[in-house]
Amino acid sequence: MNRIAVRTSCVCKGFGEGESRTEVLKEVNFEAQMGELLMLVGPSGCGKTTLLSVIAGTLGVDRGEVEVFDSPLHRLQTKEVTQFRASNIGFIFQQYNLIPTLNCIENVSVPLRIQGATAADAEDKAAAMLETVGLGKRIRHRPNMLSGGQQQRVAIARALVHDPKLIICDEPTAALDSENGARVMEILRGVAARPDRCVIIVTHDNRIFRYADRMTHMEDGRIHHTDNPETGAMERQ
Repeated sequence: MNRIAVRTSCVCKGFGEGESRTEVLKEVNFEAQMGELLMLVGPSGCGKTTLLSVIAGTLGVDRGEVEVFDSPLHRLQTKEVTQFRASNIGFIFQQYNLIPTLNCIENVSVPLRIQGATAADAEDKAAAMLETVGLGKRIRHRPNMLSGGQQQRVAIARALVHDPKLIICDEPTAALDSENGARVMEILRGVAARPDRCVIIVTHDNRIFRYADRMTHMEDGRIHHTDNPETGAMERQ
């Protein structure tokens, strides 16, 4: 049985005060396993991105527990969560969030420099990762010199360069055509196949559903059910 990478128990999160308060997450119980690519799907506004932020530790919870690799994020101090996130989590977004004044190798080096790596070591690892995602000949290009698909691959290289165990993706293919979306997903599929890695993707893009090991469906701030696209098995909460 695969080891649990992420577990939330009875997580609640709301925004606002008084009559204007909105409960976004309602007693959410969620699990993701090592060695899998899990997609989190559901209608807009159902709480997917909020849950992703809670798992990443960028958003605290009102009630409930959040464990990532057995670390109780809900009990850690802000500084401890920040340190944990820097060492263990990589982020990929729909908007590539590359720094426009930096070239590819400099953008990819950023997580390593944050961890204290020297510029030379960071650039060596960044160059190797850019080669892995097929951009070895464009390491000195700035983002405005790249296509959307190429920029997303730079973003993937940046997310993976510090060797995180959890990769969190928010609509990573929504802005890409089918060819570039497939290329991105093949990279993420390869990462998720490692037994010591976990990839969680929030998406509305039904073109990429076939890459999922499991799909967890959210509705109205709750987990509705989880299914396995290959076997057809469904686990309902």
